[in-house]
Amino acid sequence: MMDPANWLDLLSKIIPVSVLTAAGGYFARKFQAEGKKKRMREHLYREIANNHHNLVVRIAVVTSIAGIRDGAPFRFHEKLDINFDVWNFYNDEKRREMLFDLKEVGAISRIFDKFTKLVNENGTSGYAHVVGKEAAAEVDDRLLDGTLDRKLYLKLCSPEARKYMGELLTGKRESYRKSLNPI
Repeated sequence: MMDPANWLDLLSKIIPVSVLTAAGGYFARKFQAEGKKKRMREHLYREIANNHHNLVVRIAVVTSIAGIRDGAPFRFHEKLDINFDVWNFYNDEKRREMLFDLKEVGAISRIFDKFTKLVNENGTSGYAHVVGKEAAAEVDDRLLDGTLDRKLYLKLCSPEARKYMGELLTGKRESYRKSLNPI
């Protein structure tokens, strides 16, 4: 039996070292690109999960009896914490090509469009919480139809959000879409 050193010596005599180096470099770049894509997905999913959790909590506070009594729907944006740092980073001109390599980029884009619409909504109308429910419904629907990776989402969200989304995925809770269009 030949030891690995002899195999390597034999292989280097058959195939030039420059070809082996080029092939190694190609595979190294390929693995590095896959690692970057995986990190990007995790970052985007974490930001979506955090935004969704903050949004759902704010909707619950605003639509509670105490919140309505205090006029909280008119001040929906006051304590709303929606973050776009990761989305803006990956949606930048330099990284956009890598973003569009993701299979779920359409769903992620639609979700961030809903978040943007919510943040840009005029807070004095009293209907910002309805726009917030639309954004929450978009996340719920994409998890239910499998466009977003459920395992990854549940892995990256907070423990409270994990319990809440687990109820949605097991059918114990309905999507926000149902409250927007009850028919």
